[in-house]
Formats: sequence, C-alpha cells, structure tokens
Amino acid sequence: MFSIKLDKADGAKPAYQQIIDHLEHLIRTSRLKAGDRLPPERELAETLGAARGTVKKAYEELNRGGLIEVTQGRGSFVTALPVPSSIDRKDRAGSLINGLIDELIRLKFSHQEIKAFFDLRLLEREEALRGLAVAAVDCNPEALEIYEKQIFLLPFVNMAKFLLDDILKDPALGRRLAQYDLILTTPTHVDDIKSRYPEIADRVLPVSVAPARDSIIRLARLTPSQRIGVICRSPRFYAIITRHLQEFGIPAEGISVLYYNGEELEGLDVFIKSLDAVIIPPGLSLLRQKEYVSTVQDFTERGGVVVPFDYKIEQGSLLHVEERLHGILEAVSGRA
Repeated sequence: MFSIKLDKADGAKPAYQQIIDHLEHLIRTSRLKAGDRLPPERELAETLGAARGTVKKAYEELNRGGLIEVTQGRGSFVTALPVPSSIDRKDRAGSLINGLIDELIRLKFSHQEIKAFFDLRLLEREEALRGLAVAAVDCNPEALEIYEKQIFLLPFVNMAKFLLDDILKDPALGRRLAQYDLILTTPTHVDDIKSRYPEIADRVLPVSVAPARDSIIRLARLTPSQRIGVICRSPRFYAIITRHLQEFGIPAEGISVLYYNGEELEGLDVFIKSLDAVIIPPGLSLLRQKEYVSTVQDFTERGGVVVPFDYKIEQGSLLHVEERLHGILEAVSGRA
C-alpha cells in the first residue's frame, strides 16, 4: 500500500509533497479508512528511502489538513474525510428531493400521494432503526460517558457500555458483543478487541475522541501554585488528567485525587476543603445531590474553581458512525 517510489528527478515535486499526494489518494479512495494507523515516521522513511524529517513534514501537513490525526505517544491515524458544510449538504439534499418529486410527478402521482409515500418510508426506516444496538468499549468508565452522551443523541439507537478489561478477561461477557450491530471504541483498542474476538471484527468501528476545547482552556488557566484535586472513578482517567496538566507545567506529584463509585462522593467535604481547583469527569455534577450543594457553594464562594473535563467524539468520527448505522439500516430495509 505504501510502495510509492519517490521521484528524485530535477523539477519533480518535493519528496514530502509526493508522500502527501500518495497518502491523500489512498484516503480519498478509501484504501485507507478512518481509524487506520499509518506507519511510524522512521519506518516509512526507511521504506521510501527518505529522511525522517521528510515524512514528519508530510504527516504534519496531512494533520493540518484534517486527513490524519497525529497523537504523541500513540501514532498517526486516518480521520474521516472532512465534513461538508451545512450549506452544501442542505443544497444537495434539496436538489435530490426536488429531482425525486419531479420524477414522481412525471409518473402521475399527486402531491398528496407523494407526501404519503415519504411519510410511510420514513416511518418504516425509523421502525427498522429502533432496534439497532450499539456497544461502546473503552478502558475507563469516564470515557464511556462520552459515548453515552453523544450516541444517545442519535434517534432510535440502543446503547450499552463495556469496560475493555472486563470483555478481555471474561469470554462470556465478550461474546455478548456479538449481539450488537456496531461496536465503538478508540483506535488504540481496536486491535485488542479484534484479536480477542475475530468473529465480530467487521463490526468494530474506531472513533476518535479529543478533549473539548473549553476543557483544555480551563486547564490551561490553572497554575502550579494552586492546590488542585481530581475527582474520578478510575486511575486511568486520573492519569489522563495529570498528563494534560503536566503539559501546562503542573507536576503530577502535587495533585490530589478522590475516587468514587457511581454517585457516592464519600469524603467530598474534607477533600475539597483544602483545594483551590477541582477537576471532575464527564457526567458528574457536584450539584446533583442535595447533600453536596452547600459544600460546593462554600468552595466556589471562597474562590474555588470547578473544572469539568469533557471529551467529545470528533465530528468526522460521529459522521462515520451515522454512515455505518445508515448502511445497517439499508441492509435491514433490504431484507424487509
């Protein structure tokens, strides 16, 4: 797939541009799909007989163009193709609908009959989609809240959440994934799931998630002089938070942590009393339960800051999920 031969003749395009053109062609022709991992820079450079800096520059340009995502320590992954603007999509939708209506009118159907056809087909599709089941798999419960929050916005989709360690350790639980039409996970976990349960490999769809812009801005405002705490359910999520804080010059050693199970925040009043800022995971509201309201109000009134750390499924990945669900729906409708 990467057997490109760089043209080194005088007047040829720069080597990095040739790599960009080749990879972009593979992505746009779907030979490389969203979630596919690209070779490490050093490995591809050796394969092509190019300098590592040449490959690095090509990856940076592709990343800037939104075709790949380069993540420190994880590698480079193909993202979904850029989403058309809402105006372009609306114009295209209007054109398709108008063309279909014109064709139906030529077949001597009345406007009322055409409306009835549309209503009936939409109802049939909604009923078919109502039974679609989606599973989300990730390594920590906080991340699973991301899927629940966004995928639940898709109509008529039933979703279940699984921890990665649970399905890898318990074959009986893992085999339950076969009941689901689509299995969502991050690119880093795709190979783990496919290798453990190859019979469902074709249903596993990688989705890219990233910290919400507002969350990153809030973290960037924190300083090393502040006493910072993290409330979370898993050590993995705590590690994610501390990694991001270290990027802003805040050492992990001084960050306190309070683990909780479900909605029980035992010891919150003592934990938060000595802090200047507290970071909370997706889906947690410190004001949801009455017993915590006065504690949180006292905290904020003395200048304490609550920082919700939220992740979001990237728009391209979310569109790819919708496309896959649409494809499943088409198959269901075809069998009906």
